Amino acid sequence: MIKAYFSNIKNVLLQNIQLSKQSINIAVAWFTQRELFVAILDALDRGVSVSIILIDDIINRNEYGLDFSQFIRKGGNLRFANSRKSLMHDKFCVFDNALTVTGSYNWTYSAEKRNSENIILTDDSVVSTSFLEHFSELWACQEPLESYSHKYISDIKGNDIIKDSDNLASEISCMVSEKIIDPSACDIIENTKRKIAATHLSILQKVNHRKCPKLKHTIGMRCRIGGKDNRVLHIIEEGQKLPFTNEVKTQTASDNQVSAICEIVYGKSDEADENTSLLTIPIDELPLAKAGEIKFSAKVTLDTNGYMHVEYICQNTGEGKEAVYINTDLIYYE
Repeated sequence: MIKAYFSNIKNVLLQNIQLSKQSINIAVAWFTQRELFVAILDALDRGVSVSIILIDDIINRNEYGLDFSQFIRKGGNLRFANSRKSLMHDKFCVFDNALTVTGSYNWTYSAEKRNSENIILTDDSVVSTSFLEHFSELWACQEPLESYSHKYISDIKGNDIIKDSDNLASEISCMVSEKIIDPSACDIIENTKRKIAATHLSILQKVNHRKCPKLKHTIGMRCRIGGKDNRVLHIIEEGQKLPFTNEVKTQTASDNQVSAICEIVYGKSDEADENTSLLTIPIDELPLAKAGEIKFSAKVTLDTNGYMHVEYICQNTGEGKEAVYINTDLIYYE
């Protein structure tokens, strides 16, 4: 059996959570939907074993999100994937080791109310086994979590709130429209962004008088190069005088690739994992094509004060996304 769904996806998930008898293994980037969360808690009460892997970021952990401490107290297993190292962009669930759901759908209000989404539901045993093996690999890479606490938006570091603010604002807006939370939450996000911007402006004004700014270490993008994964495609070289802009071209690495991620890294090594991950930009729902036929451009601009702007565009569809990162430690002055 295999079925595709393009609407009412939350209800499909709810039904299968309620029918589960033994186990539920979930790996999704973001989980904020409260009906699904309550159904998961009910499954734990029935004696179902539930394990969840999520990205460790402000969308999952802000004070308006789900209280995963309840999940842990009821015996649920939770691990957060380090989004600084690499972006855990999976979206799948396996029920009772037999029924697999996968597709574009995060377990969020934005996915349910705003986005065009899809899932495939299948009881193919080969598919379920493959996803369970992948889940085990993901699980083994993350640190065990014995307790949970929210991260308050006002306390979050500047680059984290800047990097995720658009997605967070969209999700908070959906939650407000569903009357899940108070509208004042939107004001808190905007006020925090303004405070961070003012702080950075003060820093930039202090260093602006320094002369001949240069990049300390190479800025690059995680890529497959020469058939090898996790290599670094250089974008701005170490020692480059600033300001500077450069653009690189990439392409899909496999047939029928449905998503791509631009991960910008910083360091001295040509091995991506040995460098610092600065930011990630995903593009989903790529047109199906052979490897190499879907093309991308990644344009990086770094100014004299450590303000970096990244633009990532799929040239086939024209879809593009932007992100910024601010850190004066990226540069030195002569």
